[in-house]
Parts: sequence; C-alpha cells; structure tokens
Amino acid sequence: MNAADPATSLAGVALEHPLINAAGTAKSRDDVARLARSPVAAVTVGSITLQPRDGNGGEVYATRPGHAVNALGMPNRGADFYRDELPRMAELTRAAGKPLIVSVAGFSPEEYGALAHLAADAGADLVELNLGCPNVWDDGHQHRIASFDPELVAASVAAAAGASVPIGAKLSPLADPIQLAEVAAALAASAARFVVACNTFPNGLALGTDGRPALDVGFGGVSGAAMKPIALGQVAQLRAALPPEVDLVGCGGVRHGDDIRDLGHAGAAAVGLATAYWDAGEDPGVFGNLLAGWLG
Repeated sequence: MNAADPATSLAGVALEHPLINAAGTAKSRDDVARLARSPVAAVTVGSITLQPRDGNGGEVYATRPGHAVNALGMPNRGADFYRDELPRMAELTRAAGKPLIVSVAGFSPEEYGALAHLAADAGADLVELNLGCPNVWDDGHQHRIASFDPELVAASVAAAAGASVPIGAKLSPLADPIQLAEVAAALAASAARFVVACNTFPNGLALGTDGRPALDVGFGGVSGAAMKPIALGQVAQLRAALPPEVDLVGCGGVRHGDDIRDLGHAGAAAVGLATAYWDAGEDPGVFGNLLAGWLG
C-alpha cells in the first residue's frame, strides 16, 4: 500500500484505502452507523461472544502520556442479539460502500466455529477470530490467551473454516521468536486468509496517584503509541513467516499518518486503530486526520 495509490485489499475484499477501525470500537447499530459515515475503508464490529458479557467491572480504561491500559473484558450482547442485528449493520456499511468485518471471540474452537458461521450467514464480508484478547477475567481468574498455543490456533481456524467468507486470526504479541514461528506455521497450514497483528500487550499495570492499580482488575492490555515498535516487529516477522497470499492488518500505536506508512513498509495490507479513536472521544474525524497525514 502507498499514498500514491491508496487502494488495497484484504483477503480479496477491496478496500478504498488501508485504514479501518479495530475491534472493540463498534458494538451497536449506532456505532456502525457513525463509522459507516466516517472515512474508514471498512467497519469492524465486535468482538462478539456466544453469551452476553457485561465486561469487567469498575474502572477498565486508564490513559497515560504515550500509552493506555485497558481491561474492557469484551462487553457485548451475545450471539442471539447479533444474529438479528448484523444484517442491519451490513445494510448500513454496504449503503456506504464499505465491507463489514465481524470480530468473534470464543472460549473453545467449537465456539469460534459457531460464531464465525453466524457472522458469515448474517452478512459479514470478513470474519476475524479474536484469539488474542488478554483482558477476560471471571471470578478473579484470567482466561487463557488462545493465540499463545499453536494447536489451539489451528483448531480454532479449522472450526471456522467452513464459513462462507474469508477468515482471519487476531494475535497477541508473540515475544518468543520460536513461538511466533510455530504460530505462523499453524496459520500458514490453515484456512486463515489474513492475520491481525497485534492485540494489546498483556498484563500491563497502570498506577493511580495513590500508587494503587488504576484498573479494578489490576492488569490490562497496553495500547497506544508505546505499542508501535511492537506492532511493527510483529508485522515484519509474520510477513516473513507467512505465505504471501495471507494478508496482514497492522494494529498498535497508530496515531499519525506516518504510522500507516510504516506499517505498510513492514508488510501490512491494512491498518487498524482503536486507542486514538477512544482518546478522541470517539470522534470519527480522527480517521480523516490520519488519512490526510498519510496522503499528504
């Protein structure tokens, strides 16, 4: 992707340009309508789970200069709600000429498969398997991060493979190069058509002025500008390890037009952002500003 010719594609789905919203920023029809009117090239909804989730309680988002830490816990209204709502969301995005990406999060390969089929049947153009959410806590216990287990990655993609639209996988940052190579090999041998790199860095700690954890669950995923070198490293390593027909979406630290350019140089076909959108008060104008900076 380059500013002289901004058009790109993701798993064969055409995009006017590379910039999209990342999962977590759209859960309702109103959210989708707002983003469909914005400059994003595609609208990402979710993540969606089988059962409704309230998310984590108390304080779940802490911003600090240069970064943020969040532990939202994937709040959403569950599969039954989205089975009815996703067709309406797809109508909104298609009327705006934008594809609909649906992010799903299961707690087993079977759940990923069921959710991927639900999303595809309801009108998604692409389905993202969120294998990398680090912020799910129940009864004081943190759920496992699926993308750290190559066998679980392979099984989850296999369960979703029969869906009628391209399937992708979103990963947490993989700091061990051997583990990254193993996960990449599992994805290369799977039906995955794209990979999102990366989710937030797990188990960061933000402190309040009293020295106590700023988030009620304690730890959270690190995002914002501090993530850019990590995201670039993940994209570059995965680009080298994956077949060329598997596209990459770069996520992490996107705040300026130059960040879109840099992730493209590292091998990303598209670029997603969430933190800059939240920090702008969910003002869709942030996407236009970023595109103007990249194109200019």
